[in-house]
Amino acid sequence: MQYAIALALLLLSGGMQRATAVEEFRLGGTVPWSDWTGQNIMVDDFSNPSALQPRELKPDENLLPQLGPWYRWKFPPATQFRSGNPRIWRGINYLRPRAEPREFIDGDVNTFTATRDLSPASQEFYTIDVGTQVPLERFVFYPPEGNDPYLQEPYRPNFAFARFELSASNDVQGVAEEEGNPSGAPYQPLDRLLVSRKLNIDAIVELTFPLQYLRFLRIRFFPDAPRFEKFALAEMEVYGRGFPPQATWESKVVDLGRVVNIGRLHLAASQWRRGDAGLTPAPAAPVGTAIQIRTGLDDTPIRYHSYNDIGQLVEVEESRYDRLKQRVWPWDPPAVGWRGPIADDADHWSFWSSPIRTSGQRPRVPRGQYLQVRVNLQTETLWDFARLDSLAIESLPLLAERVLGEIAVADDLHPPGNVAQVAAGVRSEWVYALRAEFADDAQAGFDAIRVFLPAEGEFLGLKIGESLAPAAPDSVVFESQRAQPEGLVVYLAEPISAAGAQQLRLNLATTIYGASGHFQAEVFNRAASDLPQTVEGGDASAELGTDQLRVVATGASLGEILADVQVQPAAFTPQGDGINDRAEISYSLFRILAGTAVSVEIYTLSGRRIWGQIRTGQRAGRNRTFWDGRDDRGLMAPPGVYLARIAVQTDQGTFAQVRNLALVY
Repeated sequence: MQYAIALALLLLSGGMQRATAVEEFRLGGTVPWSDWTGQNIMVDDFSNPSALQPRELKPDENLLPQLGPWYRWKFPPATQFRSGNPRIWRGINYLRPRAEPREFIDGDVNTFTATRDLSPASQEFYTIDVGTQVPLERFVFYPPEGNDPYLQEPYRPNFAFARFELSASNDVQGVAEEEGNPSGAPYQPLDRLLVSRKLNIDAIVELTFPLQYLRFLRIRFFPDAPRFEKFALAEMEVYGRGFPPQATWESKVVDLGRVVNIGRLHLAASQWRRGDAGLTPAPAAPVGTAIQIRTGLDDTPIRYHSYNDIGQLVEVEESRYDRLKQRVWPWDPPAVGWRGPIADDADHWSFWSSPIRTSGQRPRVPRGQYLQVRVNLQTETLWDFARLDSLAIESLPLLAERVLGEIAVADDLHPPGNVAQVAAGVRSEWVYALRAEFADDAQAGFDAIRVFLPAEGEFLGLKIGESLAPAAPDSVVFESQRAQPEGLVVYLAEPISAAGAQQLRLNLATTIYGASGHFQAEVFNRAASDLPQTVEGGDASAELGTDQLRVVATGASLGEILADVQVQPAAFTPQGDGINDRAEISYSLFRILAGTAVSVEIYTLSGRRIWGQIRTGQRAGRNRTFWDGRDDRGLMAPPGVYLARIAVQTDQGTFAQVRNLALVY
């Protein structure tokens, strides 16, 4: 491992000084990215070993041999396969023994398949999945060189493909569902028919089509009626130009040597453009870099399963899984000796963090000894791209061996199904229990808790210690950031430490505006607020029966997007005297997963629009804006009754409501 001691911080906790060394795991610069490549989806980690950038497609370079490793099944049985790896398969999700389709995309004309007895009923077609969308414009295929050893005929042109068609798609789900029948199905082209040719005499076939982003390509060879005996295929080639809209790189599992907290990410990224003069810096290019992290407590984020003698799933080691029989057909039994599903290890590994795009931010992931890094490079044009020059990930000692958190509704501490449930849009009171576990006195403990609430909230009380005695915090600070959940920070009068209290309970009030909510939290020392430790969901208190930090919303309001629209006061007087000088227009948004645009407009009773604004990045929860009585030109509107129209744009359509308000002098 390449580590470097970045800095030493002096933390003050409970009157004791503790020195905490922050280490860094580095990628880029003197540490080549390719040394840590686990999965590569259209990323160039070799042209400039110290940086990552999207793979560039060039019109004279066949893309397919540059990719790999290739898998030959629609649902590859190999344990190393991950979604996004390139694949090629024959027919519908099955393979006849005579054909090894990977021979057709290896760039070697000497590896091929030839036959003299192909029947007219043969479903002779091949599907290529390059793993992600790429800009393509040309497809080439041809038989091998030389003569057939039995017929003594030249492959070219005697084995030419007389009739064929090429189709394409970007519909991942559609292709998967289409090919869900392992016993085979009649040929169907993909949703974009690129080229169809009914009479061909060329041995080397070159098909061109408009440059476009494509992921799946399907080539179908039709029988040369009334007989279809001779068939020989050596290579298929794919060409394009420019950079893919997305390229993804995922690291191998990194062993940090001990269980640690993950600190900030320090990244250096640059923007570039391919032009007539070559590559040039393009600081304003519409490109982006996003980093995600996940942490684990064991050395693999994957779980492998087989079956016991009554058909139940049992976990097995990867080495044993590789020796088990692969289930391919529906009648293959879920029984001892057969492979079961491969799944993420949710018990020992975290989910991927939210994307980080700016240096100095910290991914909110739990403690771990192991980590993986995912890099996503995006561009909105063919000729611009983002380059990640270096990445450093801070790691630091644990404040506690672990900190468990548990959330429940105040009047229902042991809910049915162990899941807290409340009505959406209704303010509820919550009990948030936390319990710290310490391995030794060297772990510093903490004296502050930051809770990320699903909406604006209220602090109601604090209890600390084994007996959960009421306690007064030093202070409570409410935080609200446009791109982050609402939050509050509770600063404790006494630290939670190995030598002191190790349990506490917060009483809070807030509202759920989505189908579910997650009460994430982190603890830290106030002297080093940028070095926190994530609170993990678990059994923090015997008095609560949820063992988790996620809650579920119920109620009719979940069927709405826009609700509870209010205008206050109903009549306002913009006279500049500080009393009712403007109207507050408030509304609640439900089921908004990401920021959306909300328009607020004022109309006369005759329907003439006089003022409006568009508020972007609006999140689920209570939102508000103000009207000061002026029109779009800044002139005071005449007294009278007006209509306030609030409209929210979603992928389900536009939702709008109208309210009356009066302007008086």
